[in-house]
Amino acid sequence: MERSASLGTRVGILGGTFDPVHLGHLALATAARARFALDTVLFIPAAQPPHKLRTPLAPFADRVAMLRLALAGEEGLAISEMERDRPGPSYSIDTLKELRQQLGERVHLFFCIGMDAFAEITSWKHHTELFRYADFVVVERPAAGGLGLAEFLAAELPRFRPAGEGSWQHPDGGCIHALAMADVPISSSYIRQRVGRGESVAGLVPAPVADYLAVHGLYRVTKVGE
Repeated sequence: MERSASLGTRVGILGGTFDPVHLGHLALATAARARFALDTVLFIPAAQPPHKLRTPLAPFADRVAMLRLALAGEEGLAISEMERDRPGPSYSIDTLKELRQQLGERVHLFFCIGMDAFAEITSWKHHTELFRYADFVVVERPAAGGLGLAEFLAAELPRFRPAGEGSWQHPDGGCIHALAMADVPISSSYIRQRVGRGESVAGLVPAPVADYLAVHGLYRVTKVGE
């Protein structure tokens, strides 16, 4: 990870498998950085995502290499490999605790996430502790059950109370902020499927990432006889 001083005092966190990174990830990071005046958005690839322990992933080194290509020249976007060597599943609570220890109390952390993933937060390890370490920035779109962010909080996290338009605060500290942005209908699974079928991924991933996929043969389905 870059030295803490170079990250600034308002730091966004964008975690995920990034298998592969795509333009939707970059759009979320850019929108969050602009809306909340973040100095840096830190992309943190998961080594062993707990919800995908039995799902084959591209090697960590390849996922990091594609991130570096995607973020090259992008102001205010950086990468941390902090989860690479951590034993066991990559739990967000462990990452947030480690970041707080490394960066200190003066740095305000913003955990950026889509509504579909946030809708599963009550199943996360020690989920009630997460908000002690970071505010959450949630891309405001309906979850799988059709609930918007306000309705979801009322039903699942009722201790959060309205704290101004588009924000909710927990009595023990920590806020949740809605982030309105244009929908970017791209998923890593869709990209993997297209690559596996030999189809173009232009317009879905940065051009250097598309080149990397082609050169290294990631996600390519090997046919019998090849």
